[in-house]
Amino acid sequence: MKAIGCRHLMQSLSNCRCIKRLLVCNGDLDCRDSSDEENCDDPEYEIFCKTLFPIPGAEKAVRGINILTQEDTQNVIDHRYFGGQCEYIYNGEWRELRYEPVCEQLYYSDDEKYFRKPYNFHIYQFLARAETRMSLEIYEDSNEVVNAVKRDSSFSFGMTFGVSVVESPVGVEVGLKYGLKTSHLKKITSFKQKNLQFVRLVTKIQTARFKMRRNLLTLDEDMLQALLELPDEYNYGLYAQFINDFGTHYITSGIMGGVMENVVVLDKEEMKRQEITASMVSHCFGASIGLSVNSDQSDLLPSAKLSGEICKKFEKQNEDNSSSSRTIKDVVTYVKGGDTGSAGGMLNVFDRRMYRYWGRSLKFNPAVIDFEAQPIYEGLQQTGISGIETKRQNLKRAYNEYLSEFDPCRCGPCHNNGIPILENNVCTCSCAAGFDGPSCETTLRTGVKADGRWSCWSPWSQCQAGKRQRTRECNNPAPKNGGAWCLGKNLQSEPC
Repeated sequence: MKAIGCRHLMQSLSNCRCIKRLLVCNGDLDCRDSSDEENCDDPEYEIFCKTLFPIPGAEKAVRGINILTQEDTQNVIDHRYFGGQCEYIYNGEWRELRYEPVCEQLYYSDDEKYFRKPYNFHIYQFLARAETRMSLEIYEDSNEVVNAVKRDSSFSFGMTFGVSVVESPVGVEVGLKYGLKTSHLKKITSFKQKNLQFVRLVTKIQTARFKMRRNLLTLDEDMLQALLELPDEYNYGLYAQFINDFGTHYITSGIMGGVMENVVVLDKEEMKRQEITASMVSHCFGASIGLSVNSDQSDLLPSAKLSGEICKKFEKQNEDNSSSSRTIKDVVTYVKGGDTGSAGGMLNVFDRRMYRYWGRSLKFNPAVIDFEAQPIYEGLQQTGISGIETKRQNLKRAYNEYLSEFDPCRCGPCHNNGIPILENNVCTCSCAAGFDGPSCETTLRTGVKADGRWSCWSPWSQCQAGKRQRTRECNNPAPKNGGAWCLGKNLQSEPC
């Protein structure tokens, strides 16, 4: 590892960060290569914390996030570092009886009574808030569904992000890496046929909440090494590659658990012919896994008996995948959280047993489902590492350039709720059904309600009274016919 100046009473070991002397030979691997535990005497007694499992999901909460793609990146802070502390979290569900088939007896899982909390976590608390209802949203167009998903994901940042996968070479022009969430969105946008209706069903299970410490954060060793290797002289290509590897933001607090989102694609003509509504389909869909649907729709089925009859008829009509009269044309499923077997199972077998299997697996295999985040360049101020201020300022400059380079705000307006896509420096518009043209301006419809989109941020103003500002406008395009105003603020300021 590149040399870093260690302060008084700190010891710099081979291929490691600076650590306090009291952490040497303390039984913890404070250095990933275990160099701090070499040539140590055997401990006289076993320390309690050494026997504990780490808190569930810690390795996911420390990853960076690229807010343009909404995908995880490499680790930013270290979840294996304990700082010589023995802090542990009580699991209130440890007394749940388990069955041991070999010995044919019930037992309590003592191993799950306490979990060890890493140094970088200030708070970690187990929760038991499983939703028994699905939220229901009905849309007439695939672009409306995509906008809703993106709005839920990016509201806290006030950002927009594209859907298409960018395949630019690594170098000065750094390509974005897209993952499962973006693939989910791309599949939804592939449905361009007329006479389709889309039902979005979402359920969340919360297993824990957490908050990171605010001062003296300990960076992941790979992150620290990459940071120290950045030149003090500004080079956008190198700093952009760093952002591509480690993200734009890191998580400061959040909720662990799981999310299951299903977008049901319905044939409106078949629904009309069979006298089935979207709410009926949603009701049957939720009932198949034991969940009720939370909806203000007035056409939900009134009685359990009638509900069962309709759902049986509906299931029979949709059993034959080759049938041209199927009401459901497709179901696009996105699952976040859970172990590989259960999450993969939900994508293939959608029933009550598999849903429960997935829900149980979230306790020890959670994902981060809600969070607050901070730009990485700001987080570096909380690390206490000396001699990196020049790199931090360079990273801040590269961050602003990076967002400007890949933000679809660079594209011209896509009218009538079209989605702008910036791919390989070429802008295109993904138009809703019934709209055409380079900017989705051609349609036979009148009075279409269209939402607004932000323009790009203006350049920063001159520094005045220790502060500078920049603005953006909700005119790319502006809202039309009662469409929604852009989410977020139109003014940003920062000290200078």
